Amino acid sequence: MNSTNNNPVLDFVKNLADTLAFVGRHAFDWVIQASWKKLLLTSLLTLLTGGILHLSSLANGLVFGAIIVKLFANKNNTATNPQTE
Repeated sequence: MNSTNNNPVLDFVKNLADTLAFVGRHAFDWVIQASWKKLLLTSLLTLLTGGILHLSSLANGLVFGAIIVKLFANKNNTATNPQTE
């Protein structure tokens, strides 16, 4: 029996986690750098799309999370200390 560490489910989960971390970092950076006008327009479109697709709780979480990040994130701290792996 071949006892290598070739587990496709584990590989998928690791790749999914890396992808979500990558997307999350870029979304966080976009929220910090976007203007309030652009953020509010995007939030409105997200809420409308979430309502149409019956995903309103997910849309609400994304919008309120983005607004909280915009309010409390420090632009200088993220620019000088980027996240490293």
